[in-house]
Amino acid sequence: MDARTKGEGSSSKRRRQDDGDDEHQAASQNYSQGQVVPRNKIHSLLHGIPDKTEYQHGSILRVSMRSFVTYESCTFSPGPNLNMIIGPNGTGKSTIVCALALGLGWNTNLLGRAKDISEFVKHGSDKGWIEIVLCNKNGSNVIIKRHINKSNNTSVWKINGENKSQKDVAKKVQSFNIQVDNLCQFLPQDRVSEFAQMSPQELLKETQRAIGGEEMLNAHQKMVELWNEHKISFASIKGDLEAIEANVKRNAGIEKDVVRFQQRAAVLRKIRLLEIWILYAKYGLSKEEYDRLKGARRHYFNIFKELEDAGGPLQEKKRQAEEREQTLLDQKSRLDKMYQKAVQSLKRKGAEVEESEGKGEELRKDLDRLQLKAQQRQSLLTNIRRKVAANQAIVDGAPSEDDINAQKGEIDQKIRALVEESRGQKDSIATLQGQQSDIIDECRRFNMEIATKRKKIDELEDVKNRKLEALRSIDIDVYEAVIWLRDHRHLFKGQVYDPIGIEINVTNMKFVDAIETAIRPFLRTFVCETRADYDVFTAEYLDRMKKRVTIIAPEERSLNMEQYRPPVSQEEFKHWGFQSYVLDALEGPPAVLAVLCAKANIHQVPLTDRNDLDTRGIRDSGKFKRYATLNNMFNFATSKHSREVIETSSQINQARLLVTSFDQVQSDQLIQRVDDLRGMLNEREGHIKELTAEEIRLRNSYKEFTDKQDVLRRRKEELTGTLRKIAKQRLELENSKKELERKEREPSTEAEEERIRQELKKLATKRCKLTLEYVELIKDNQRLVSSVTISTLNRLQAHAALKALEAECTEAALLLQNAEARYTEANDAYERVKDEARVLLDKAKTEYATLLPEDLEEFQALGTGVPLAELEDMLTGEAAKVALHHKTNQSVIDTYEQRAEEIKATKKIVEAKEKRLKKIEADISTIRGPWYTKISQLVSDISESFSASFQKIGCAGEIKLGEHEDYDKWSIDILVKFRDSEKLQKLTGQRQSGGERSVSTIMYLMAMQSLSKVSFRVVDEINQGMDPRNERLVHSQLVEKACKPNTAQYFLITPKLLPNLEYHERMKVLCIYNGEWLEEGVMKWNKYIDNQQRATKAQRL
Repeated sequence: MDARTKGEGSSSKRRRQDDGDDEHQAASQNYSQGQVVPRNKIHSLLHGIPDKTEYQHGSILRVSMRSFVTYESCTFSPGPNLNMIIGPNGTGKSTIVCALALGLGWNTNLLGRAKDISEFVKHGSDKGWIEIVLCNKNGSNVIIKRHINKSNNTSVWKINGENKSQKDVAKKVQSFNIQVDNLCQFLPQDRVSEFAQMSPQELLKETQRAIGGEEMLNAHQKMVELWNEHKISFASIKGDLEAIEANVKRNAGIEKDVVRFQQRAAVLRKIRLLEIWILYAKYGLSKEEYDRLKGARRHYFNIFKELEDAGGPLQEKKRQAEEREQTLLDQKSRLDKMYQKAVQSLKRKGAEVEESEGKGEELRKDLDRLQLKAQQRQSLLTNIRRKVAANQAIVDGAPSEDDINAQKGEIDQKIRALVEESRGQKDSIATLQGQQSDIIDECRRFNMEIATKRKKIDELEDVKNRKLEALRSIDIDVYEAVIWLRDHRHLFKGQVYDPIGIEINVTNMKFVDAIETAIRPFLRTFVCETRADYDVFTAEYLDRMKKRVTIIAPEERSLNMEQYRPPVSQEEFKHWGFQSYVLDALEGPPAVLAVLCAKANIHQVPLTDRNDLDTRGIRDSGKFKRYATLNNMFNFATSKHSREVIETSSQINQARLLVTSFDQVQSDQLIQRVDDLRGMLNEREGHIKELTAEEIRLRNSYKEFTDKQDVLRRRKEELTGTLRKIAKQRLELENSKKELERKEREPSTEAEEERIRQELKKLATKRCKLTLEYVELIKDNQRLVSSVTISTLNRLQAHAALKALEAECTEAALLLQNAEARYTEANDAYERVKDEARVLLDKAKTEYATLLPEDLEEFQALGTGVPLAELEDMLTGEAAKVALHHKTNQSVIDTYEQRAEEIKATKKIVEAKEKRLKKIEADISTIRGPWYTKISQLVSDISESFSASFQKIGCAGEIKLGEHEDYDKWSIDILVKFRDSEKLQKLTGQRQSGGERSVSTIMYLMAMQSLSKVSFRVVDEINQGMDPRNERLVHSQLVEKACKPNTAQYFLITPKLLPNLEYHERMKVLCIYNGEWLEEGVMKWNKYIDNQQRATKAQRL
């Protein structure tokens, strides 16, 4: 394996895996039981790919990488059986797992690491590629190559040099039965815990995929589908049978009603026959009435015609009388119009007379108004003269304005003196008010700041609840576990802590992102102080409630905080530019902090906000394994071979849970600030009281001055009022004089009075003339009234004659109308009887036509020759019988018949469903037989191998096939026992420790090794967490199982191995080396092997 990598921050660093060519390749250790493999065989393994005949179909022959994660260039060829890849942490072992998964077409989310494929390109490179050669027993080997473009996060795929899509690659890989997504075949480091957390049902499916193949898995899935259909069909048949039974019971309940309904129907049929006979009988009576009414109708028609012929001459006389009355009416209308015209002329002339009288009246009123106005003018002049004399007397007796102004001047001088004297006190008061206002504003700011600080303190104190709400959005399972724990505290004897992320607080929030990144794997872990509480928690919550959360119970000796000391002194710590350890920036229960020290080494992880640290110096000092800045986490790992320190860095993600941590320093600062503010408030309040007292004293003194000023100002206002009154009197005097002069100059009304008298004389003459004309019009009007009266009398005589003729005509018309009415009545009765007879006949024929042939004989025998009265009596008797039979609702009969049809149809459906159910059961039985035989034998073989492996390490294990009526719930249960005092218990992700889960997982995978149909199997760092004894025993089992002939290729990746382990000639050990200029210091493996061979021969001699 050849890998060259430039280290970050140094262009002179190189890293490399050695696989084959000269000193650039790792040696395969092929020796066992003290036997040394010949040099030529080792050399052949070191140089080139072994013959593919030794490999299984789909095994990996070669893997190459360039610019992938930590490797600049890397190529290695694994062996056909067990391949053990070893190297210190951080050298890139898991990178090989990533290369296998991503190079064979799977997505990045399978690995549980980076999300984007571009993140797998080596830092400093724009592109990278992975090439994997697969063994093809049926032809040429298959070369799959994946090119990765970092800039646009895309991949280009090739198969044997031809461009292909990812779907084509996946199809080709599946043809080799390679299942990278199956944890039974491909178990990366980051997904080891998922294997133990798989449900038994999932384990059965994955085991079938890995060993039984798609045929067995498809058979199981087909049975699941058929059984689901069987359940649906069975439930459907059950529902249909229940529906049939219910309908049969319901019909049995109403069957008596149906019988009564049929008896009643027979009586109703006889009633219907009688009703038809009654229609025929009634038709016969109607026919006789029709013949009688036909003769009466003819008699009344003859009388009507005689009266109609006699009414002609009388109508002619009536017409002549109407013409004469109309002539006289027209004559009267002409006279009425003439009369109305004369009346209008008389009215107009009367209006002219009244108008002349109105004008005279208006003139007389104007004359009266002029005379009244003259009297009023004389009275006004007298009043004005009196007012002028009074105002003149007031003005003459008023004081001098100069004296008043002199007094005002003296008052102004006194006021100015008082204002000047009080100005100092007023300014002092304003100054005091300003000082008080400033202090009040300052106190208001203090109170606002106190409220703000108190709110922040309350928010800090409520941190646990807010953390719990934040946890709810992150992991609902852990949130529900916290709620359960708080409700069931009584079950525990010791202290059981909430998840670590809730129990701890970050005291320096500046480093919260770095701290959460450093301890993120443990934030959702529950901590029990005692093993007994751990057992209760796991039994009650994990096993009984089937929940999944992480719970730990640390050993008592690990809880002593004294053993967790910093790696360097405080002076050296500050020398490197660090500010605190993660432990120093956290607060929490001692047990929780001890767990973090033991698991995450928080007492050895420094923090700094500087980006200019001497990273190389820190790395070379060897005192720190990692440290964190605000944006990056730096890790150092030392190679055991080259002793080179490998540096890696990762970006720090934003904190989600600890961001709400309780900051004690901030809380103390806030509380101190609140106390300081309250002290300042008390000090300001005392100062305000002193200023208020001083202000009151000054205000009292100032008020004395303002009272004196008010007295002087009121006196000044009185003098000003006196001046205004004098000015007002003088103004009124001038106005009165002007008004008097204006009134005296107004003209006299005598000339106007004379003019009006002359107009009255002319108007009287005109009125006399109009009166004479009005008298003549009255005489003409009287003559017209006489003519109208005579015309009216003539018209009344003609009207009376017309009315007499009309009365005679009306009497004749009445006789004719009566005759017509009698005829109409006779005709209506005739038509009515005729229609009734026709209706009865039609109805009888219609009803008769509806009779069935079998009813005709009964019909003839029932009513032939029977009179109507007897038929009606018979009908009454049958109707009485109907009344005796309770009437059944037609809907009951319809329901009975409908249910009968439904019962019949549902029975047919049930028959069809039962046939399908038998077919499903037969199909299941056909599939289940071979499948059950295979899966039982498969589980038995796995269990036998699994139990034997566990017995060899002094423990007990068993694999059971969990059977169930529902094939979807069939399962594989892994039962293990690691202590003599325990019983066999199911393997879960919570019950056993990490080492126990690792042992169980590798044992199960090894048990499948000889049965597996997969091309290869990958297990990454499965031995982590095992104690040395178990690791040695598991290693022995693994070598034995994986090195058998015709078994699948196996990759076991581990950072370390115990000394003096067992090895097999069919296994291959690939060692990863790295360091600066490795070519100069790397161990020469050929020379090493030669030395080992010589030493072995010497020992034998």
